[in-house]
Amino acid sequence: MANFITKEQLKSTLGEDSFGIKGSMAVLLSMSSKLSKNRREFESSIFISHSHKNSDLVGYLVGILNKLKIEVYVDWMDDELSYPPTGSTAVKIKNMIKANKKFLLLATTEAIESKWCNWELGIGDVHKYISNIALLPVADNSGNWNGNEYLQIYPYVDKRYKSVEWNDDYDVIFPDGKKIGIIEWLKS
Repeated sequence: MANFITKEQLKSTLGEDSFGIKGSMAVLLSMSSKLSKNRREFESSIFISHSHKNSDLVGYLVGILNKLKIEVYVDWMDDELSYPPTGSTAVKIKNMIKANKKFLLLATTEAIESKWCNWELGIGDVHKYISNIALLPVADNSGNWNGNEYLQIYPYVDKRYKSVEWNDDYDVIFPDGKKIGIIEWLKS
């Protein structure tokens, strides 16, 4: 299976942005409605499924993807959703999975244990499988998916080298062994 990316590696990939701010604060600023009018044209869009326990990691991932000109949908950045979740929340999330070109599960232990993430993965399976869905396996240090072998049927992001830069050092690997560079996959 995949070489798990550690949480620390994911956090270290986002450098300073144009505001001179690092990490999830930069992401929240870039996603705010005040700045949205100045946002560049995006080359693709992606729905990120994740555990809310990993919101800090999602912030870094959004920053990385925005740098690559990928528009990102994250539920907690959506002003139209309320907390606690309701049936309307589920409908909106389902519609956003359909509306975005790609689906990425931030596959942490917390996400794999989440009922919502598993439900979202099922919706993604129906609407995106197989060319537009992928798992990004992230662990504290190392990890496995024992007891969740169904995840093996999905493409996953794998790093070719020890590098943590989001460039062509990452591939999306399909169950049949086919590989495509992460940037090419994101923009296809």
